[in-house]
Amino acid sequence: MINKEVLPIAEIQNWMQAMLIQHVPISHLDVTTADMVNDSKRLSAAQHLTIYRQSYIARLRACMQSQFKCLAHALGELLFQDFADEYLDSNPSASYTLNNLGEKFPLFLEMNRPDAESEEKEEWPDFMIELAAFEYALSEIFDMQGTDDINIPDSNTPDHLLITSPTLHLFEYKFPICSYYLDFNANLSPNLPFPQKSHCAVSRQNYKLGLFNLGIDQYYFLNCIKEGASIQEAKDKLIEFYNFERSNFEKIWPIWRRNFIVSGFLVCKNDA
Repeated sequence: MINKEVLPIAEIQNWMQAMLIQHVPISHLDVTTADMVNDSKRLSAAQHLTIYRQSYIARLRACMQSQFKCLAHALGELLFQDFADEYLDSNPSASYTLNNLGEKFPLFLEMNRPDAESEEKEEWPDFMIELAAFEYALSEIFDMQGTDDINIPDSNTPDHLLITSPTLHLFEYKFPICSYYLDFNANLSPNLPFPQKSHCAVSRQNYKLGLFNLGIDQYYFLNCIKEGASIQEAKDKLIEFYNFERSNFEKIWPIWRRNFIVSGFLVCKNDA
């Protein structure tokens, strides 16, 4: 029997992690559960470890449920839990935080879709994969580092001083992902949607997320600015790409501009 009191704390931690996640001890440590965990009057060392393992797994399941609430609704609780359990078995947490527990979940769903071996693909797995990726992206945007030095523009700010906010993220999907997510958050219990190309923006202001559906022209315009174009250059590209009448676009630009500023899409350059 090995005295756990003489083992380095790192060895004990690694042993515990292996027992919780892989259910097998570390190969180079010739120890039993009784060597590492004390018995009590009512429970053996193995029973204590089993209780801890079950609590640990329940915590991981709760974390997945929290990160993918909308996906759980779309899949149904039982099917979601099956996918989540398989994911946790094949992708055990290796981080000090559970915030990134679901990082690889969209890829896992892609690799394990039910029709993976079929020549003809079903549509619903594509929706689930896109929804999972969107939900995880929302958690990442929410946890982004603060941007306290942002200058908020107003109606008098010249266009040439406007840039996209570092917290603005643009998305393009095969399904109406943002609309589905918003309906779910409004407790409307949405049904699975049909394929419909969609575009949306997510911004963060005062640590609150804003989700907005976009027209394809707005998506194109904002994406041009995110890639480094000035407002005028983005206007020129949009007008040329969609063959818009410049005079007609200039009439709607003040409306776009006001909405983009209020929604947190546009901010002032730091040297403004």
